[in-house]
Amino acid sequence: MIPLIGFAPDLPPTTPGALLDCENVVPTLRGFRAAHQLTPADFPAIADEVRGAVSVLRLDNQRRFFVGTPDALYEGVSDSWLDRSRSGGYSGGAENRWRFAQFGNATLATNTADPIQVSTSAEFEDIPGAPAARIITVASGFVMAFATTHQDNGDNPDMWWCSALYNHMDWTPDIATQCANGRLIDTPGEIRAGKALGAHVVAYKASSMYLGQYVGPPIIWSWQQVPGEIGALSQESVVDIDTAHVFIGLDDFWIYDGSRPVSIGAPVREWFFKTAHPSYLHRTLGYFDRFAGIVYWYFASNQSTGELDSCVCYNVKTQRWGKVTRSIQAPVEYIASGVTYDELGDLYDTYDDIASISYDSPEWFAGGEQAAVFGTDGQLYLLGAGGMPCSMTLWEVGDDSQYTTLSRVRARFISAPDSGGLQAYYRAVQGGPLSVGPTATYQDGKFDLLWSARWHRVRLNFAGQAEVAAVNFELVPDGTR
Repeated sequence: MIPLIGFAPDLPPTTPGALLDCENVVPTLRGFRAAHQLTPADFPAIADEVRGAVSVLRLDNQRRFFVGTPDALYEGVSDSWLDRSRSGGYSGGAENRWRFAQFGNATLATNTADPIQVSTSAEFEDIPGAPAARIITVASGFVMAFATTHQDNGDNPDMWWCSALYNHMDWTPDIATQCANGRLIDTPGEIRAGKALGAHVVAYKASSMYLGQYVGPPIIWSWQQVPGEIGALSQESVVDIDTAHVFIGLDDFWIYDGSRPVSIGAPVREWFFKTAHPSYLHRTLGYFDRFAGIVYWYFASNQSTGELDSCVCYNVKTQRWGKVTRSIQAPVEYIASGVTYDELGDLYDTYDDIASISYDSPEWFAGGEQAAVFGTDGQLYLLGAGGMPCSMTLWEVGDDSQYTTLSRVRARFISAPDSGGLQAYYRAVQGGPLSVGPTATYQDGKFDLLWSARWHRVRLNFAGQAEVAAVNFELVPDGTR
């Protein structure tokens, strides 16, 4: 059996274990599984476009769940949406997204167009004197804002601000309070992303990045440019995995832990930038499923007119890749309320439905973190029940001169599928045209067929909660030519 190494369209097609293509396949610690199906949450659909969502935790352990649209901010309470917008609402532009940060018991929100917003229990309101910012984050006792507009400083897409130390309501620059601002002008372009990395902050431009460190008065924050022409597409393309950032740059995928950026995109880099629509790369939205250790990047394919219709995913523990086809408006971490025995009959019709959820799924636990997305219909969907139909196109096996008969393909399943099928392909010369061969049906962990060729390629299709760790090809030599 040859272990699968994951989605790797950029590697040579004869690389053992490589998935030359796949649909709805996610890398796990043990192998590769079908992506989770979507289950509608109890909340009603949001009528307008979802431009950002967040689940936050207060100091008193109370959870709050917010969703932003172009003209409103909503809070999810008891399976309904309460309008928490400031008086008069908002007027975000076509590309304005809501970004959120939690500072103690205060939830902060920004949308580029309006001053930074704050809510501690009910509606949001302007923070007096705060700039309008494209990006906000929290680090070392400060609220940090990037790419700002302010009545005293004007519009500065290369500017950073910090609030007063431990005071998110004070934005008047003063050495005594340590509220300050400055510009990152050593490299060209606007600040596209800014996120905390431990006690530090990383600011990203398109082809440069800066590590910010709190040093106290009179400098307050010191910024050092990170060597190399490496930057990020957008705020959401940078994903915080707690010990590092993983992000998409202009031509590669990277991981940065505060020392130096390291490329991780070798198996998928060329494929991604050929597949993604260049006009909408800035709309890419990243999400980290901590429970599974998987980073998802939702992006607009070159078949899209701007909507996010595709997803590439990366397991930070195994360094392996997968791919999912799914259209969304925004990903979000959903905090489950938990399920009691009395509720089972209301939630699931049969025991088979219950069995479709793994025993260690966050769905069972109160306060458990669960991956979720807002669909294109504005509905909140949870990821976790059952598996989507999936396929894996395996690496090519054969020889440049030896004909062989492919008689069987056997998979080592961690979780066997409900059903499956095989589509064979073949060619006489590597790099030559690929022809369609026979089909086979899944039975007893294997696919039986008979087909002679120099090079063989197969696509395995599965229904149900399939998870595969390795595959074996049974080849019988025929002759040479």
